[in-house]
Amino acid sequence: MVERDSQRFFSPGQRSVLHDRAEGRCQVCSAALSDGWHADHKIPWSSGGPTSLENGQALCDACNNTKGAGMHFSDDFDPRPFQREVLIRVIERIRERQQYTVVLAAPGSGKTLTYQALATDLIRQGLIDYVAVFVPRTALAEQCETGWMVVDSNKQVHGLCNLFDPAKRLGRVRHRVNETPLTNPSEHGSGFVSTYSALVTNEDIFLRWARRNEGRFLLVADEAQFCGAAGDREDGGTKAGALIEKLNEYARHTLLLTGTPYRADNQKLILADYEPDPSHPKKMKLVFHAEARYSDGVAEGYLRTFELHRTDARVSKRTLGDPASGNGDSLLEYNLSDDGDDLVPVLRDEKVWKPLVDRVVKKVRDKQKFNKSYRGLISCMQQNDAKKVQKYLQEQHPDLRVGIAVSSDTDAPQALADFKVKPMDILVTVRMAFIGYDCPSITVVGVLTHYRDGGHLMQLVGRGLRVWKEMPARAQSCVIVAPDDPKMVGFLGLLREEQEQGLRIIEEREGPDPGDEPSEGIQEQLSFVESAFATTTNAASNEVDLDADELLLIEGYKVMADSGEDASKIKKILEMAGVLVQQAPTVPEPRPEPPVFETPKTERKQISEINARVADTIRSHLYRRGVKPDTAGYQEAVTKVTAKVNESAQCNASQANTVDKANRRLRAALALK
Repeated sequence: MVERDSQRFFSPGQRSVLHDRAEGRCQVCSAALSDGWHADHKIPWSSGGPTSLENGQALCDACNNTKGAGMHFSDDFDPRPFQREVLIRVIERIRERQQYTVVLAAPGSGKTLTYQALATDLIRQGLIDYVAVFVPRTALAEQCETGWMVVDSNKQVHGLCNLFDPAKRLGRVRHRVNETPLTNPSEHGSGFVSTYSALVTNEDIFLRWARRNEGRFLLVADEAQFCGAAGDREDGGTKAGALIEKLNEYARHTLLLTGTPYRADNQKLILADYEPDPSHPKKMKLVFHAEARYSDGVAEGYLRTFELHRTDARVSKRTLGDPASGNGDSLLEYNLSDDGDDLVPVLRDEKVWKPLVDRVVKKVRDKQKFNKSYRGLISCMQQNDAKKVQKYLQEQHPDLRVGIAVSSDTDAPQALADFKVKPMDILVTVRMAFIGYDCPSITVVGVLTHYRDGGHLMQLVGRGLRVWKEMPARAQSCVIVAPDDPKMVGFLGLLREEQEQGLRIIEEREGPDPGDEPSEGIQEQLSFVESAFATTTNAASNEVDLDADELLLIEGYKVMADSGEDASKIKKILEMAGVLVQQAPTVPEPRPEPPVFETPKTERKQISEINARVADTIRSHLYRRGVKPDTAGYQEAVTKVTAKVNESAQCNASQANTVDKANRRLRAALALK
């Protein structure tokens, strides 16, 4: 249950301050306050809102009655400090007639539940009727809809989150692409979620809806750093940013949620303000209104600590000489930890990526000594790389349950959904188990990509930083396996230092600077990585560093004791003991594997599956009567029977835009005689 403030009502002194701060007028309608004015909680006291001046407001009797019994809702939602801050700040900014609120939050902070709780609060206060959510990925849109669902023991979907009092809460939030209506006019308090790409493709549908509901909806731009980034395949490019700005003009309020202070193309976020950064005179810093840092998540127990294993490599780079000059070939040998400019070909050398993959396997098996359902994620550069890794795992580690999700596979979304709930060990992917992918049983992340901007890496390793409710929070940590290049070391510094204003995107300059191109008439020397092989591995956690020799020694102890503890934790224990003991820490008994659940399906998926069953039923009906696909007039027969089904159901497949309508067609098809 929610922990409530011991002080239920505002004191006379607090009421006086609230009255003076409001200048004697209602903070909703600006009417003069009468003697019976209400000192109101912005975040309801029953939802954990404190009885403080920051959470108080002066309302007239009419506006307080419009808000309803908000203080009496019996919610089980216990907001994190960050989530409570967002709820309070948005209400404050709406009262101040501000059009938007910017929230800077690290992955795993609970942003989805934050805006769902916010929408519930605004609906209860009568400030909005709907919520419109836009995200960069289809998987994130589906997660928004299904994450709000409740599935009972009979696998019946209720469609509403049970953390909030059913007397009044946010209704269904359906994934929409181009369906109309986006929201049912009779379902006040509901909403829709879509992608930036769908917004660009079907802008008229979304703009018409916004005009029709002007001033009565909350607009949410989730992962706003990807809104407007030209070249990102799924987010719709810069046009999406312009359309979000247009929708903002019709919204009651807009909530921008971002993981980085800048967009993915290093430009400023849409709508947001910037100010000079005193620590970097040439840079501007984002003006945000609420923040959740990685360090906040660790401190509050919803994000894990980490241990980063960096594997060095010896690189041989050959430069072909110019025959005309008489210069022969030259060979340069260096360590990857000193120079990461050739990271792509180095990571494609099997003598580098295979040892990294083997280390991921070793760390996953360590984690599974604590819980059999722990699993790992390996992120590759391209689809061919991912398929090579999958094949290697299947050949070298046949006992492992390995999944793959790449964009060329039509079943990739289902593979991502299955990996969350089915018994699996490792998922190999290319930027698909990424933004918004929530699978807290992932506790090992293998980085086989060359992307080194801070925002990208934080999103990637964030898949393994979420605390899993099946294990004690303090007993969990994430192991990151990566190449030991200089920019990865820089990212380690970002994780450790947790700069005050969150992670900034680190520019990665790929390709030669135009100013460095050779002048005309001079043949450019051809250089290529001839070979590379992995050498030593070191480890670093939030507090402890282990060099290669220390890591090797401790992992030897782990093998002897069959321990699954992180090496950095064992080193801390040894340092506290002051000696190198002969016995490694004992391992707790493995916990039983949790039951396997089916993930809820979005309404669109349910309708699609039912329509497919209708088509199959019609084909089976004809087959039983001897009308087969190779029979003359087969297609005409299908059309005739389908028309009969549609007539009985009073709708066709395109008109069956609800589960009830789709089921009517299915019942009509099953009734064919």
